[in-house]
Amino acid sequence: MNRKPYLPAEGQRGQAERPGTGPAVPDDHYLPPRKTVHPTEKEKWLPLFYRSLLWIFVLLVVGLLFWGYQRLY
Repeated sequence: MNRKPYLPAEGQRGQAERPGTGPAVPDDHYLPPRKTVHPTEKEKWLPLFYRSLLWIFVLLVVGLLFWGYQRLY
């Protein structure tokens, strides 16, 4: 087995090292990612889902406390 790291061929090495060919120059027309412009439906419903779970838990605790208080007397 040969464990040497991969090196590009001689003809390809010069292409990768040329200045100005990479994304170093910033683009004049910046666009935000699509995810920030058009959020998914999942991201819209997630806070509502968590809020409803919290309220269900609070109502369950209050209901159990009320039920337990009634059974004491």
